[in-house]
Amino acid sequence: MLQPSAYSYLKIMGEPRDVLVLVDFDGTITQKDVGAALFNTYSKNESQKIVSRWVKGKISSKECLERECQLIKITEAELKKFALRQKIDVRFPAFVDYCKRENLRLVILSDGLDLYIELILKKYGLNEVPFYSNILSFKNKELSLKFPFFERGCGNCGNCKKYHLRRLKVKNKKVIYIGDGLSDKCAVGEADFVFAKNDLREFCKKSNIQHYPYINFGDIIRVFPDVISKV
Repeated sequence: MLQPSAYSYLKIMGEPRDVLVLVDFDGTITQKDVGAALFNTYSKNESQKIVSRWVKGKISSKECLERECQLIKITEAELKKFALRQKIDVRFPAFVDYCKRENLRLVILSDGLDLYIELILKKYGLNEVPFYSNILSFKNKELSLKFPFFERGCGNCGNCKKYHLRRLKVKNKKVIYIGDGLSDKCAVGEADFVFAKNDLREFCKKSNIQHYPYINFGDIIRVFPDVISKV
């Protein structure tokens, strides 16, 4: 499984403008949290007990994913079939096209699993957009996980998005972050502009982080020209 370099997107875009756009995957690009749905479905909701411990800060998302994977039995074919049933925000492809036209560097950051992310992006013809995530492989029906960025992050995330924000941001580059959940907490404090919904919006409100509330990418597209002119 390849997770493309963020720089591969520049071959499509040309010379990028001084803006980096970082987007969460589960529940932001997709209509629902694919990882949560996967584990809930195949564990008969037993995974919710593990997730509850992560939400309360008792375990890291790395440990949460490891325990969830131990909880379920699923073949690679079953997982692929499940992933290909998932739907994305209908306006996200238009947002990708907008970023291409405006030469904005767009990167997906996820604390989920690469296998379903790649399948869903490919299904919608969006597999040229680079992403960084945790890595899933199969040994019969046993799920095997790798966390290539864990040691470089905060220690609480399997794939810390703040690490990637700092790594991908270059001098004088402004960062726009788009997310929906608690896995986005590490990154939003260092972004120049935040679009937030659901749990991420509640976190931003409690943490006094300025943000723009949205429901879907249609809302984002409507205000994005004004946002990039001001960041």
